[in-house]
Amino acid sequence: MRIAICDDSFIDRELIAELIRHYASTQTIPFDIVPYEKGMDLLYDIEDGAWFDAVLLDIYLGDTLGLALAHRLREFGYGGSIIFLTVAPEFAVDSYDVGADGYLLKPYHYEKLCRVMDRITQVRSACVYQIRQRTTVFHISYDEILYVESSNSRCILHCCTGGTYVIYKTLNEIEGELRDRRFLRCHQSFLVNMDYIRQADKQFLLVTGDVVYIRQRGLKAIRQAYLDYVASRQRPDTVP
Repeated sequence: MRIAICDDSFIDRELIAELIRHYASTQTIPFDIVPYEKGMDLLYDIEDGAWFDAVLLDIYLGDTLGLALAHRLREFGYGGSIIFLTVAPEFAVDSYDVGADGYLLKPYHYEKLCRVMDRITQVRSACVYQIRQRTTVFHISYDEILYVESSNSRCILHCCTGGTYVIYKTLNEIEGELRDRRFLRCHQSFLVNMDYIRQADKQFLLVTGDVVYIRQRGLKAIRQAYLDYVASRQRPDTVP
C-alpha cells in the first residue's frame, strides 16, 4: 500500500509515519510512505499520475486547508481513502462531504490508528484483481484500473500508472469478475473505472487524457449512471 502523509509539521509527519511503520510490521502486505510538507505538491503529483491508496491530510496546512485540498482531490477523480489529521474534532462533520474514511486526533493514539488502518487495508485487500500470465500471477488493485477495452479475442487492462495487461478473456467475463460499483460498462468494447472520469459528454474523458467511448443508444442512461455514482460518493454511509 502507498500512503501519503501531508502535514506542514516535520515532527508530526515523522510521528505518524513511525506509527504506520509499526503497524506495517504487523501486516503481511508492504507499505510505502511518502511525506509531503505542502498540500499543493501532493496535488500536483497526483495530477501527474502518482497514486496512493490513502492520503493522510492535516486540517491546517501552510499553503491551504486540508478540507479544500481534499475537495480538489475528489474533483480531480482521486478515489482512494482520505484520513484527516487534526487537533480538534469539530471538522468531523465537514469530512463527510469528501467521503473521508476517518480522522485522527493529535496527539496520536496507536490503537485508534490501528482501527483506521484496519478498515482501509481490509477494503483495499478485498478489491484486488488477479491476472494470470503463464506462471506469474499479478495482483492489480481496483484503484489502479483505469479502464478495460476489448480487442479482438482478448482484452487490454489499462492502469492509471500507464501500464497495460493483456487478458485472454471476454469483456463480459471480466465485467462479471470485477463486481464493484465503480466499474461501468459504457460500451460493447469498454469497461471504465468511474473514479477516473473527468468529463462526461458524448464520450468519457479520463483524468489521464484517455477517451472511453459511450454506447450512443444508451448515452443518456449511461451518463446518468455516472452522475448517480458521483452523487453517492459525496454521501458516505458510515461515520468516520
